Amino acid sequence: MIVFSLSICVPQSHRADVLKSVGSLLEPTRVLPGCLGCRLFTDIEDPNAFTLVEEWDSQGALDRHLTSAAYKTLVAAIELSAEPPAIRFDRVAQRAGIEVIEAARRAQGLL
Repeated sequence: MIVFSLSICVPQSHRADVLKSVGSLLEPTRVLPGCLGCRLFTDIEDPNAFTLVEEWDSQGALDRHLTSAAYKTLVAAIELSAEPPAIRFDRVAQRAGIEVIEAARRAQGLL
């Protein structure tokens, strides 16, 4: 799995435009072949800071998304960033859930 994350901080004057344009991409992205998830977050300490997180099942699916016409909307949002954007592509070899917490608590005698 590949996790794409983008963090930007936009001027207050562009906040509504970025929310509208990036927000309009969420559902169409979620239904693309290979998309495992797509979410947009606002920073609680800075309402002009946003993080988009997309999860993809393969490099090919991600590549198709990165070269799509819809992706140009995201590039436009990146260009509005008041600071250099943080862009990351992380390859995830394994994913676990609550069982990791349970195992750690069990190992410490808390369960």
